[in-house]
Amino acid sequence: MVVDRPKYVRRHPRHKTRSPLFSIRSFSKRVLGILLGTALVSGGLITSTAIPAAAAVPPCAGTGGAMQIVAHTDDDLLFLSPDFMRDIQAKRCVQTVFATAGEAGEGATYWRSLESGIQASYAKMAGVANTWTTSDAGVPGRPLTMRTLTGAPNVSVVYMRLPDGFPNGLGSAAYNSQSILKLWDGRLSSIRPVDNAATFTKSQFQSALNRLVANFQPTTFRTQDWTGNFNTPYDHSDHWATAKFAQLATRSYTGPHTSLAYDAYVIDEYAQNVTGAELTAKVDTFVRFADFDMYVCSSPGEGCPDSPYDEWLKRQYITAIEWVGNAAKSAGTTVTASSQKATAQSPEKVRDGYHWGAPMDATREWVSAGEKAGSWIQYTFSPTRTINAVTLSDRPLLTDQITGGNLQFSDGSTVPVPALPNNGSGLTINFPAKTVSSVRLNITSVSSGTTNAGLAEFEAYLGTDNVAPVVTPAPPGGTYAVGQTVTLTANETATIYYTTNGSTPTTASSKYTAPLTLSGPLTLKYFAVDAANNSSSVVTQTYSTGPDVTKPVVTANPVSGAYAPGTTVTLTANEPAEIRYTTDGTDPLTAGLLYSTAIPFNGPGPMTLKYFARDTAGNVSEVATQTYTVPPDTAAPTVTANPTGRALASGATIALSANEPAAIYYTTNGSAPTATESATNFRYNAAAPITMGSSTLVLKYIGVDTAGNTSAVGTQTYTVPAAGPPSAHDFNGDGRADVLAADTAGNLYLYPGNGTGGLLPRQVALAAPAWSTITDTVTPGDFNRDGKPDLLARAGDILWFYPGDGAGSFGARTQVSTGWSTMTQLFSPGDFSGDGIPDFIGRRSNGELRLYEGNGTGGQRTPYTVGWGWDVMNAIFSTGDFNGDGKGDVLARRTDTGALWLYPGNGTGGWLQWTQIGAGWGTRTALAGPRDLDGDGKNDVVGRIGDTLWLYPGSGGGTLTNVPPISLGTGWQAMKVIG
Repeated sequence: MVVDRPKYVRRHPRHKTRSPLFSIRSFSKRVLGILLGTALVSGGLITSTAIPAAAAVPPCAGTGGAMQIVAHTDDDLLFLSPDFMRDIQAKRCVQTVFATAGEAGEGATYWRSLESGIQASYAKMAGVANTWTTSDAGVPGRPLTMRTLTGAPNVSVVYMRLPDGFPNGLGSAAYNSQSILKLWDGRLSSIRPVDNAATFTKSQFQSALNRLVANFQPTTFRTQDWTGNFNTPYDHSDHWATAKFAQLATRSYTGPHTSLAYDAYVIDEYAQNVTGAELTAKVDTFVRFADFDMYVCSSPGEGCPDSPYDEWLKRQYITAIEWVGNAAKSAGTTVTASSQKATAQSPEKVRDGYHWGAPMDATREWVSAGEKAGSWIQYTFSPTRTINAVTLSDRPLLTDQITGGNLQFSDGSTVPVPALPNNGSGLTINFPAKTVSSVRLNITSVSSGTTNAGLAEFEAYLGTDNVAPVVTPAPPGGTYAVGQTVTLTANETATIYYTTNGSTPTTASSKYTAPLTLSGPLTLKYFAVDAANNSSSVVTQTYSTGPDVTKPVVTANPVSGAYAPGTTVTLTANEPAEIRYTTDGTDPLTAGLLYSTAIPFNGPGPMTLKYFARDTAGNVSEVATQTYTVPPDTAAPTVTANPTGRALASGATIALSANEPAAIYYTTNGSAPTATESATNFRYNAAAPITMGSSTLVLKYIGVDTAGNTSAVGTQTYTVPAAGPPSAHDFNGDGRADVLAADTAGNLYLYPGNGTGGLLPRQVALAAPAWSTITDTVTPGDFNRDGKPDLLARAGDILWFYPGDGAGSFGARTQVSTGWSTMTQLFSPGDFSGDGIPDFIGRRSNGELRLYEGNGTGGQRTPYTVGWGWDVMNAIFSTGDFNGDGKGDVLARRTDTGALWLYPGNGTGGWLQWTQIGAGWGTRTALAGPRDLDGDGKNDVVGRIGDTLWLYPGSGGGTLTNVPPISLGTGWQAMKVIG
């Protein structure tokens, strides 16, 4: 593979030191690419590019858009996507600033082609023609090219065109060894762009970025990783230095916004988190850019995108987040919601800064517990906060969408919320500044496919407080008994000034600190001044003493409307009073219950709430009525099949379930199901799951909920696995893979597999103390070529061979060899060398991996080295052929990250390209590969967490399936060896 622009020279040298395997071939071709690229440079600076004199900022600036500052033309496509791609697709205001030309020292033809590539890729994302208008970017005294997409004027790019500094920051000879890193750290006093424009000093470059940010006024700001330095973790010097400048630029902007730093080169070592349609769109966009970059996708036979781009495109990770003016992150702010589906999907997730959610990362979003219209989420501020905008990001799950709602504030006002973008992009809603103690998003409508309303992000922006406080007296002016107290309450943090002699109060008047007590006629005048120095008007209340004849006033919150079951209603009187109520529409004067706590509305039918209050003087308020209803159910249920369509052993069962009470109808002959029962159209019964037969099964199903909503037809196709050789883990001869385990007493147990992903009751394979000294068990398959799977086991310095009897036990052991105390791990991928005889592999304490080929009679041949650097792994095992190519593979878990990696064998004792297949595996205290345990013809993995053993089904293509792990039971903590 020839990449390269020197920008990407990093990959293989880093893997040489940090990963067990290293490709000399790829690195050699990269070095060749660098040498050729440098040789092609014909000169240094080029003539200046003309820029129109007229300055402009994007027409959508200041509307709550997203801005990116990145180093190279393609960094955004690789590392900041799909986040910013979602914004372009949702027609949000987007601008990207490219700090360098990314030209790798190759001159004008190349960097101009890269700019054309980024514009073509942006047009593809926006779905419009690739035509652009050119203007000045609006930095006084500094001509900078800004291009705006004609068919989507919400999209613009700005080019700074500093020279590419190369990974080490030394720059290229073509541009006098200049780099943005040297500008940042002071080795350069100024730097000249590659278009021969005027030089930048460090201060001038920073000021230009500051102005660009201030012009655009983003509410979302993105750049590259500003943490650490460009060597730890490994990154390109341009990435890090650009990010440091960008961080200062976003900090200089005082408008409310969230700043995010994105990781780069090292993300290929993390778990893949970009999948499905978003991955397809991200790849397609990058392939469009590759049309303009002669060093990308330039190797016939490797496909496009080639390595390492293909791995970067599958991932997106944030390293740091900073907030400016987000009331959601202010001290004293709490967040609550109508419900939550799971602990990992709590309301707190809407203020973590990640505009992500399922399918990218379901733990970064709030999800209600099956609620739709009527659900809500609320920020409560203490002290009060002044806000003038919010940004809402729906869950990026195409089936679930919020299509309408409102923002409800503690002052009683509301602001409508339109449909949110359905891809997770942020929607900013602006409104006049409000000083409030809470803001709630009430969800009033959702899409028909929604099963759980929720949000990925909810940002509330602090605004300028120009709203005067409001003071409420309790009780208001009137006639009251001597001793009545009067309280004054402001709707925000404020100082209340008052007089009681009829004079007009000023800030020199008495400050209200405690209730006032009536002892006779009183003329109370008051006003309030808040923290922003907003002053309310003076209000007068006149009180007289005598019999209290003023009726109390009762307020209900919320008032009549459609709400989700579980909503509570509070009743509050404006003076000390007893409140009584009914919820069935009857007269509360005769049948009322004494109000003491919030009243629940549980549905499903309407609730008619009637209430009144009687104060301490016996004054009775009017009876008030509020009616609460449940929003109509218009959402169809979602039916899930478990397992989903795949190869499935005859006799295995398939379960159907719905996300709400619903009748499920299905067919197995490929016809469309209906909401009726017949000889071929069945109603599903959970007590009698569907049984897999001996031939292909096409299962179709629908769900009908209690409101009559009918789901779309779901289809799953199941096939019977093709017959193959007996499992290498079939120790009892029943054709199904088994699990072996030994306890500390020395018993070796056989746990027979049932062929569908479960285990039958265990039996003793070898009784104690036979296994008491064994520390490692290896299951190579038929090691002595007698047609029955065997065992290898290490005890101290000796390796023993245990021949299988094919009926669940093992014969007398024989010694294979000695000298095994230097090995820290033993495992077998089956036939790794390709000679038809099972082999095994040992890892030495120095990280060397040695292959021991079997001789076919229960012994070994002379070993040889097949790898180095494996000491970074704390678990190495094999499940045989894991990627479906017919060759034995190896799985390994890294000690530092807990990531699980696949190392495919090439069938002749060597390796193919390795890939990460999982993250978070550090919690498993044992890992093993029992081959095909669930009977679908694809090899699986088992892992122990705590006392439970879990089955992780393989896909047959080198990955684990998305099927949730299956519990194989408890009691496994007592086992010292599992194989």
